[in-house]
This record gives sequence, C-alpha cells and structure tokens, in this order.
Amino acid sequence: MTKNVNKDQLEKDLLRSRSTLETLVACQEVLAMANTKSDLLQKICETIVEVGHFRMAWIGIAQNNKSIKPLAFSGIIDDYLDSRKLRYDREDEFGYPAAKAISTGEPYFVQDIINAPMAITWQTEALKRGYSSVMALPLVSNGKTFGSLSLYSGEPGYFSETDAYHFNKLAENIVYGIVALQTRSDRYKAEDNLTKSLEKLRKTLGAIIEALENTVEVRDPYTAGHQRRVADLSRSIATQMGFSEDIIDGIRIGGILHDIGKINVPIDILMKPRSLTDLEFSLIKLHPQVGHDVLKGIDFPWPVPKIILQHHERLDGSGYPQGLKNDDILIEAKILSVADVVEAMASHRPYRPALGVDKALEEISDKRGSLYNCEAVDACIGLFNTHGYTFGS
Repeated sequence: MTKNVNKDQLEKDLLRSRSTLETLVACQEVLAMANTKSDLLQKICETIVEVGHFRMAWIGIAQNNKSIKPLAFSGIIDDYLDSRKLRYDREDEFGYPAAKAISTGEPYFVQDIINAPMAITWQTEALKRGYSSVMALPLVSNGKTFGSLSLYSGEPGYFSETDAYHFNKLAENIVYGIVALQTRSDRYKAEDNLTKSLEKLRKTLGAIIEALENTVEVRDPYTAGHQRRVADLSRSIATQMGFSEDIIDGIRIGGILHDIGKINVPIDILMKPRSLTDLEFSLIKLHPQVGHDVLKGIDFPWPVPKIILQHHERLDGSGYPQGLKNDDILIEAKILSVADVVEAMASHRPYRPALGVDKALEEISDKRGSLYNCEAVDACIGLFNTHGYTFGS
C-alpha cells in the first residue's frame, strides 16, 4: 500500500513539475515578445493561469502610501482584488501573501487556506473562488522590493520549495523585462524628443537662412531670386552626381547663402548699370570672404561657410579669394561655382542683358577641366539637354 501511495505521489509531483516547466517556458516567450510593460504583466498572468492551470494570478506594485496597486490579473477573480484593502505595512499575522512578500522581500506561502490562521481575514472570499493555496513572490530591482507576483492554486499544499525556486526565477525575469521595456521606452522618448528638437532646430535654421537670403535680395533687386535658382541648380547637379541627401542639403544651403557677403558691397556698385572699374570689382571680390566671416559662427551641420568662401575658386588657381587649385577646393564649392556661372550668364544683369542658357552651357563646356569640375559640368549639361531642366522664377 505504501509503495502505491509513493508511486501516486511521485506521478503527481512529476505532473506538477511538468506543468511548472511548461508555464515557465511559455512565460519566457511572453517576455521575449512583449512590447509594453502593461502588455508584459497582463500576458504573464494570463499565461500562468492558462498553461499552469492556476485558479488566479496577479501582479501588484507597491505604492508610496503603503498600498498595493494591482496592475495585472487573470483567472477566477470577480471583484476579489477590488474588495481587498491591500497594504504592505501591517505587522500582524493576518497580512495578505502579496503584502508579506513585499514587506519581507522573500517568497511567502499559504499551503492550506482553509486551516491557516493567518488567512482568517480573507479566507472566506478566497474559498468562494476555489483558492486552496497561494504563493507570493517579491519583485526586486536594485535590492528594493517594488511589487509581487501571486499564484493561487485550487489544491491545498500545491506549492513546493522547488516551485518557489523556479517561479522566483520567473519573478526575476519579469523584473528584467520591465527594466528592459522601460529602458526601451525611455530611449524611444529620448529619440522622439531629439527628433522634435532637430525639427525645431531645422525650422529655426530655415528661418535664419531665409532672413539672410532676403537681406541680400532686398539690397540687390536685380539679382532677386539668383541665390535660390543657384541653390536649386546646385542641388539638382549634386543629385545627378549621386551624392547623399545630407551632402545635397549642405550644397543647397550653400547656394541659398552664397552671396550673403554682398551686404558689405555698397548698393550703388551692386546696382551700377555699366561695367565695374577695377576698384569696384575688387570690392565685389571680397564677398566670399565676407560671407564666410558672417556665417562662420553658426554651427551648421555642413561646411557652409567654407563652401561660400570657395565658390569663386577655379581649378587652375585663377579664382578668388585664395587662388586655390583642384583638390584644395571642396566638391560642394566646385558644384556651386558651375551653377553660379550658368545662372548668372543666363540671367539679366544691370550692366548687360541675359546671355541665355545655351551661351552659359557653352562657357562651362569650353572650360571643363580647366576652370570647372568635369563631373559637375557633365551633370549640369545633362540636366538641361537631356532632362529638360529649366530655371524657376
């Protein structure tokens, strides 16, 4: 007879161990798939009940006022948690299992609710719902207990030390999951705030750029729109050449601001309806350096001041203000110089009528490789002759 009892108990223990392991495996899948803290906690409770065949499971979080707030629960529960005044500051023996686990930081068992003196205040409601035994496990992070996981079984004496060990590991993994999700959430919030800040900064930068652009064009109405047309052509050339969006943005901004240095040129020179004297032209030639000096204090994400400084440099060293050659000139400035020459020649100026696009393309084609970058020239000519590019207003 004893052997049969031992055999029956052994089979029962094996079935329970199998159920425990299946529950833990299923909970690990939940931990791996959860996207939010609330989703994680709720699905853990549901999995414990469904896979482990428990009567009820719930997770409570300790509040600053010493109460316990249920965040997730599943199973036969009705209003059980709502009717409890759950606290974790009681010193007497009648505290709830969750409260004991939180206050002590250790797993807490009630193996037979119907005969447990410490369950006298809550056993009636528990028995109504078929709870016979309960195990509460602390949730601990950085040495501080902040909540508990409680499991209710319909069998008295259901929980063993082995169960406590395994489910305590689950509690630890729940904590890791919460921390990981919180870290992810914080990162997403930080990334969202950064995106919003960058967008705000981009709008502010755009407003500054527009104000600077308008400053030049108000002083020089004959070249109104010149900077914007140069910027658009530069952007299109860079796109044809296969540059990244980031570099193209820098070239476009450089185009919009490339003549900002003309704010230092007397207005009567800018609007003079005849050819400039050598002295007047020497003042005009200062505008790349002035533009560079005006903008160098702005922390652009692109080398805009340097692009502006070099946009009148030429490959053979005949340009200004530094007489740079070939690889000493930024590719952005080389592209801008091609766009600037083509737009200037194609448009009307106070001292001469428009020469037209054909004449402008002939100029850069003749000086291809000597004054102007070959790839930029080819891309520019291709835009007009093959892709039907035209200047906007």
